[in-house]
Amino acid sequence: MNKTEKRMKIFMLIMQVIIQAVLLFPWMNMGTWKCNVPGYLIKLAASGDGMSYIKKSLKPLGVLDGADEQMMVQILMLFICELVMVLVIQMIGIVNLILALGNHHKLLLDIMSLIAGCMISFLGADGAVFSDPLSQVYPFLLVVLLVINLIGAKLIDSWQEEKKIQEEVKAREKNYKEEKKKHLEFSGKYPKGFYTALWKNFKSSKRDFIVYVSMNLLPATLIFSGVGMAQMLAPFNKEGNILTGHGITAILLEFLIVSLIASLMLMITNLLSYFRKRMRNYSIFSTLGMRKSTLYEVLGAEIVAGILGMLIGGACIGSVILCIIRRIFMARSGVGAQPAKITGFTYLIASLIMIGISGIGLMILRDFFLYRELKKMQLGDVEKEKMPEKRIGLWLTIGLVIVVFGIVNFGMRKNAEGLRILLFIFLGIYLAEKFGFGLFLKVRKHKKSYYAKLIPYNSFYYRFKSTFRYVYVISLIPVLILFLFGKDMISAKIAQKPEGLFPYDFVCMATEADETFWKQLQEKYDVKFQEYPMVRVTNVDNSEKLDDARAVIMPQGQHIGISETTYKELNKALGKKSEKMNLSADGKEIYIIYQQDKSTKAHPLDYLNSRKEPYLHIGQPIESYGFLDREKIYPTRTVKGEKTDILTGAFRQGSEENLVVFSDEYFEKVQDDWKKYNWITGDPVEEGEAEEGVTIHHWPTKLVLLNVKNVDYQKIEKELQAFRKVHKEDERFDKDVLSCYSKRTTMEQIESERFMTTVVDIFIMGAFLLGSVLVIYLKYESEMTDKKKRNHFLTCIGMSSKEREKLIRTETGIFFWIPAAVAVVMVPVLTGEIWNMREYTKADCVHYLRYLLIFAVIYLVVQGIGVKVIEQYTIRKVEGKHERNIKGK
Repeated sequence: MNKTEKRMKIFMLIMQVIIQAVLLFPWMNMGTWKCNVPGYLIKLAASGDGMSYIKKSLKPLGVLDGADEQMMVQILMLFICELVMVLVIQMIGIVNLILALGNHHKLLLDIMSLIAGCMISFLGADGAVFSDPLSQVYPFLLVVLLVINLIGAKLIDSWQEEKKIQEEVKAREKNYKEEKKKHLEFSGKYPKGFYTALWKNFKSSKRDFIVYVSMNLLPATLIFSGVGMAQMLAPFNKEGNILTGHGITAILLEFLIVSLIASLMLMITNLLSYFRKRMRNYSIFSTLGMRKSTLYEVLGAEIVAGILGMLIGGACIGSVILCIIRRIFMARSGVGAQPAKITGFTYLIASLIMIGISGIGLMILRDFFLYRELKKMQLGDVEKEKMPEKRIGLWLTIGLVIVVFGIVNFGMRKNAEGLRILLFIFLGIYLAEKFGFGLFLKVRKHKKSYYAKLIPYNSFYYRFKSTFRYVYVISLIPVLILFLFGKDMISAKIAQKPEGLFPYDFVCMATEADETFWKQLQEKYDVKFQEYPMVRVTNVDNSEKLDDARAVIMPQGQHIGISETTYKELNKALGKKSEKMNLSADGKEIYIIYQQDKSTKAHPLDYLNSRKEPYLHIGQPIESYGFLDREKIYPTRTVKGEKTDILTGAFRQGSEENLVVFSDEYFEKVQDDWKKYNWITGDPVEEGEAEEGVTIHHWPTKLVLLNVKNVDYQKIEKELQAFRKVHKEDERFDKDVLSCYSKRTTMEQIESERFMTTVVDIFIMGAFLLGSVLVIYLKYESEMTDKKKRNHFLTCIGMSSKEREKLIRTETGIFFWIPAAVAVVMVPVLTGEIWNMREYTKADCVHYLRYLLIFAVIYLVVQGIGVKVIEQYTIRKVEGKHERNIKGK
């Protein structure tokens, strides 16, 4: 037995003894007694009736109290699974112990034990069976021991081998250093002439450096402007919630995220292009013996200088843009706040973000591109890139199916116009384009015109992956411009004016205890007062973010529950017609009125798994409940009908305060439920235990609508602050959900949000449009040397100048026509889905279409001019007509 085997045996014996001791510890607290799994199973076997014994043993824990049959089965299965997993770990541990005594070890058994331990932790994390601290901590302690057992065994097993490898590596490094010192040592400094040569080399390529810095000005401007707007427009963000996408902060956060991603991609492309050019210049220095460390130092100095230039230029341009935005905001009427001043902190944060992005870009470039590109620079870029050859038809079909499936799902309200669905569609476009091109090129190989058209398609045949990446990215840009960002700005332009979204000056959620307050208010002021019965209705999940479905999800959406009769009265008060609903008397059927304007995206009432059948609770948000009790506290409802309309006011633009209509019978039944259920856990409360503020809370039961005279508006608004203080407990759950809403305050917020959306989307659309042209330019600039060589070859074999120019036009035309074709197919289809989901009228669609056509024309003109300029620039460069060619540069 060698040392490694001896260490392994000792370690395994110690660990298995510890694990068995932990497994035999009485960790299961059954209420009246404690036991371990083997002890429990022995009593279970002796009982004769296993299921009855399990139910009886769980009774002291109270986990089965009030559970229906389905929930009881779930709890029992959960408990049995925990027992089985612990037993599996114990049996594997015994086998491991026996193997350790025989100097054997099976790594697979340790992995199986760890998987079983993780399952126990997952099943017991929510406390559905065991709620005492020890029983809940125990599975995690067991997992820690199993992780130590697995990692320790693996380390001991590979110890000797790793030690041998390390010794060999150290020996090689020592020999290399000795040889380097003997043959390659350069003890002196580089002569002055060397640095002069480097400087002259840099000066000869100063245009490339200027292009590199100029290209980075776009991402720098985006970041500086975004961070500056976040500080400058903070006074306008009176209301809002980032999780629900509501408010100016949420708009700016979206802008910054998009800017960060776009900036990173553009900077990586720019860096790669610059590295390619500079490495061609520095290859001669490497050949003459310049140290690699010196090469990296010189490149690093150039990059640092480029970053400094980017920061200074971006700060200057960003400051000008921020100054313009500030003046526009200050000139706008109806805004009750002034933009904040930009401080040095903004420039510091923006600079740190840009330095961070540059660092990330360099790391990505180093890890994924630089070594490969260095090899190409030294050996020549002669490696042919593989084209798709196998199962092309299958992958093309899969791509098309994904696109169709994504479009169909995007058109469903339950998916909330989700970005994840769009990314899924983009994946389908990627597969369709990639394997569509592959199939097209493969079919062409068998046609007579193959050789006649070979040169125009040579970039796809020879560099398929590189060329396709550029084509794919640029083909997505019109979809991003005309749909993803364009829809927000266009819908904000065509949406009804804020005045039409609020039929009442104030909307309050009150209780019977507020009657005196309302009487005094009516006596003091000339108020048009309306009051209707209501209940609070809460849904489980009110945001698109991914949540642990086993936990209490926050924020929960709060809405206004009314009866069919109240719904008819609200419509009558505004001169609108009511639909016949005929909702069920048991409350399972509901009708939803989304109170939002046309600029707000369509979304479900509840974002949890079953969006077609939302989980709805009568009352305010429940802050403490087990997920197995969810359907009991938040029973599922069937949406019998839904529409977008304004009956009380779009105070939360559909994220909160929508109207949920129940049948009259059910509404009368649940109107006083606040007296019957614990407001923290949702459990039923006995009459003697009901105490306001302790076990129960009187949530709003009166919907109060006020219209007042202009001269009294501010006075009444101050009076209602006292009302809000009385109901501050109702506002505790979510800062967006208030006990009283003001028309003017919300109108100012909506106007600011719409303006901010317009500014941000114009910024992003312009940046993406300019970025698409810059990416094409960088591609052609980085390939200019190869194009010159090809042009020289074609000249030598007798191709005319006109034919060579036509070849370049064909190549550059791809970057215009393919994105245009993708936009022509995808933008109208996705836009039609938006019109349908948001219930646009014919007039809305026509109005939207006008703006869309204007943006489409702008995109086509700018993209067309950009491609044409790059085309002419490339022709002049490769044909020797450019001034730099004439000067011999």
